[in-house]
Amino acid sequence: MAALGLLRGASRISAALRMLRRERSLWPYCAAPLALNVALFAGALMLFAASYGDLVGWLAGLLAVDDPALWYQWLWVGPLRAFAWLLRWIVIAAAALLVYLLFTVVGSVIAAPFLDLLSERVEALARGASPPVRGWRDSLRAAAAAAREDLKRAAFFLGVQIVIFGVGLVPGLQPFAGAAALLCTAAFLSLDYTAYVLDRHQIPFRARRSWLWQHRGGMLGFGGAALASFLVPGLNFLCLPVLVTGGTLLALEAGVPRVS
Repeated sequence: MAALGLLRGASRISAALRMLRRERSLWPYCAAPLALNVALFAGALMLFAASYGDLVGWLAGLLAVDDPALWYQWLWVGPLRAFAWLLRWIVIAAAALLVYLLFTVVGSVIAAPFLDLLSERVEALARGASPPVRGWRDSLRAAAAAAREDLKRAAFFLGVQIVIFGVGLVPGLQPFAGAAALLCTAAFLSLDYTAYVLDRHQIPFRARRSWLWQHRGGMLGFGGAALASFLVPGLNFLCLPVLVTGGTLLALEAGVPRVS
């Protein structure tokens, strides 16, 4: 199967919205993730608001530039102050994004069992099949497995983002750190929201890695569109069920890799 392109991957977001609007049987599986996302987003706002003053004060002390003793020293003190001001707001914006992504990832882990059920039913509808019927023991095991796998991915993502954030504190490296953070987030989102299908089909990491690389254009297109949707006020509340639906459709369109 041919590799998917950027636009094709990004278009799975709109395809997911159309499917969720059309298939009302999926709505109950969206309710719990939506409620969790709203609650955790409110928590992220409160946490950032509570720590905003301390962060600004710490950065003001860290990036303070003393007044020059002689008038001509303003030739370099002025640009240094402008750079310090810009750097301060870059760090604040990065911290806000990190807190937001942290709560989003935590919400995804907590909601993973519901999202796995949603993905399972999206796959069944896309294939024209009936979803499997599970007993309560099998349902509990599937829920625990979904939460465990999502927690592993979240831990890896947060570890990488913390390293990038640390690099961003080094003067002069902020543009590179910002670009790396965006690229890493887009790649992670595509990995995370196609993973429900791949986990159910028990695709090992090696096969998954080569499959993701083969469809890197589509995966980055989907991940970039997913990241953009997270940043739109109000739309972020819909992100979890929409992205799981879109990621499932993307994985099925790309073709779930076969394990020999």
